[in-house]
Amino acid sequence: MNYEGKDLVATGAELVAASSLIGEVYGSLSRLPRVLPTPEVETAVKAFLDQLSPERRAVTSAMIAAVANPGRAGTLHYTLGDVEVRRSILAWHPRTGPAWTFMFFADTRWHLRLLTPEDLLRVLMEVLQESAPLRSSPYRCCLNTSSSLLFLGILHLLQAAHLQACLSHVESPLSFDPGVLPDVMHEGGTEDFRWPLYFFDKVLPHSVEIMPWAEELAPALADLVAHDLIKPDGADYRLTMSGFAFAAGFRHHLTKVALRFTSQNAADIEAHEAILLVRSPHDLHLLDVGGKESALASLSLADARTLLEDLLLIGPAVAVEAPAATSAAPTPAKRTCTVCGTRFAMDADVCPTCGTPAHLETSPPPPPIAQPAALEPPPPPKTSPINAPPLCKQCGTPLAKATSKFCGHCGAPVS
Repeated sequence: MNYEGKDLVATGAELVAASSLIGEVYGSLSRLPRVLPTPEVETAVKAFLDQLSPERRAVTSAMIAAVANPGRAGTLHYTLGDVEVRRSILAWHPRTGPAWTFMFFADTRWHLRLLTPEDLLRVLMEVLQESAPLRSSPYRCCLNTSSSLLFLGILHLLQAAHLQACLSHVESPLSFDPGVLPDVMHEGGTEDFRWPLYFFDKVLPHSVEIMPWAEELAPALADLVAHDLIKPDGADYRLTMSGFAFAAGFRHHLTKVALRFTSQNAADIEAHEAILLVRSPHDLHLLDVGGKESALASLSLADARTLLEDLLLIGPAVAVEAPAATSAAPTPAKRTCTVCGTRFAMDADVCPTCGTPAHLETSPPPPPIAQPAALEPPPPPKTSPINAPPLCKQCGTPLAKATSKFCGHCGAPVS
């Protein structure tokens, strides 16, 4: 474990040892690897932490607390054309204040750094090529989640048919057989970031391949027809003009961003929101999935910036460094959201950022001061011993399938 510039660089075992040494327990949203450090690793990590300055140790402890027990966690993937993909983890804890812990895997070790929402927004807007203008082609609709994911599968099917037609020197098909769509969706866990369906699947809380598409197919098709994205063509279906606009944008995409955030309310219920942004030379398309509802839209760059600002925003919570003493007048008491850390007025009923019902505390809980407990890794997810999926060698998470090339949790390549 050491610092390389502003990055804390460590192995998975070193991060687990550090979380125990600072007294931070594993949370239900923990992003720590599931490994057990050796006594030698624990001794080396303790020596590293002890030699840090108070300010650097506070920052280090905050980042480790964020990945061990985040109040809000995110998964961020983005591509640059069809040649490069970047995968990272975002985690927030009250101890990191108004900043995210940005975590990625490279060269056998994890890199952690603190980034503000503004830093992340600037990177994502560069990926979406904010400086290049878009044409105006407004389209917005609300769909069932299964309908929007099926539409992504339809675009995948037509793109594959188009490429096959090019190789065979024949015209590309304009219609599609709905009977083959369940097979398309059941391949959603395939590792290939060049295809939007496979790319988006890696940030969803559950892979599209396990959804009951035999039952979901008919109502999802009807939903897409009702929203003028597809229309019947005899026994088949074909895209409408609105649907074709999305197909053209996805076919000629320049960059893609997939982002998911997970939070937990006071009742320990997890809430997920996942978005897919696809930038083509002339359009920017959005697929936004949250629970059973989703949205499909063509966005302006200003709309995209506003959307990402809202998603990346976090409350100020506890600063990493202790503030200097001041004689200023005390500020009015405020509530603190237990999920996202936002500070808001005492008379508000819900958190204005994430919608969690207001709680009774008027300040964030202090950092834990208990002595480190016995070091135990969190229990792995329950899987059947028969045909159980292999585990990622870096973080211990079960892989989507035996042929996976990347871990869907940490993004590490599977050797």
